[in-house]
Amino acid sequence: MKLFRVYLEKELKITDINKVKSVHIRQYVKYLRERGKYTVVSSEKSRKINHPDHRHDFNKSISESTVANYLRNIKVVFNLFESEREIKINPVSNIKNIKPKRKQKALLDVEEIRRGLESTLDLTVFHSYR
Repeated sequence: MKLFRVYLEKELKITDINKVKSVHIRQYVKYLRERGKYTVVSSEKSRKINHPDHRHDFNKSISESTVANYLRNIKVVFNLFESEREIKINPVSNIKNIKPKRKQKALLDVEEIRRGLESTLDLTVFHSYR
């Protein structure tokens, strides 16, 4: 949420939560997809402590799961503001969640399956039986 606040203030000059519209949130999602990892920090103090530019994945693409998590967090906060009557119009009410594709797990080959089936298990112990 700190990064979203920084985006609103620096990019859109929005400091009042009631001025946030659906279009601003959609722009932020687009912005997240375009910018690289760790290229934005919530404060200069954070940059000096964490040195994001020294990370091996600095400036690489942000995953769709991360973008989905950011959006989900924004929605939770705005829904809370609405329930507490802090805002009159909820800008996230018409924004759909992002459903990232799941990565397929590596499949076992025939030999790995055979070894698993042939392994000796103590079926008298619950965790082995399971």
